[in-house]
Amino acid sequence: MRDKKVLAGLGLRIAVVCLTMILVATGGCKSKKAPVIEPGFGEEQTTQGPETTTGEGLPGVDQERLLWDKDTGLKPIYFDYDKFSLRPDAIEAVAGNASKIKQVPNVIIQIEGHCDERGTQEYNLALGEKRALAVRDHLMKLGISGDRLLTISYGEEKPAADGHDESAWKWNRRSEFNKARQ
Repeated sequence: MRDKKVLAGLGLRIAVVCLTMILVATGGCKSKKAPVIEPGFGEEQTTQGPETTTGEGLPGVDQERLLWDKDTGLKPIYFDYDKFSLRPDAIEAVAGNASKIKQVPNVIIQIEGHCDERGTQEYNLALGEKRALAVRDHLMKLGISGDRLLTISYGEEKPAADGHDESAWKWNRRSEFNKARQ
């Protein structure tokens, strides 16, 4: 009788140990939440390594032509008044553009910085350059080689929309992408 109790107790201990090992190995009963990553320009972010795309194995589509197409190509990045930091929607747009750029290796891209008409010409040229550099820096954090990215500022010289109010100015505070002339 006593042997049966010892065996039963031993069996129970083995079951508890096995259950404990399973819970430890699987992380227990609690649900794991993915870490929250807050987008923000200038904050410490995980940097992906340099891009390794070669273009080999891509479908027989002219990827470069798609890169510059109005509907499928690189999207402009918009900025708040008198700012060059990337807004959350801009961070998302830059990430989408980075994915497209990685599909077309060896293309040199020019990032243009633009401003609305407010401010002096000198101020707007400097602000346009800061906007272009902010986009370039974020693309590099996403793995695009800096050797492929050139910047230029047009200040207020090339407005996207005519007008002298916020409805036009919001479209003029931007960075755009063009194929660099070689």
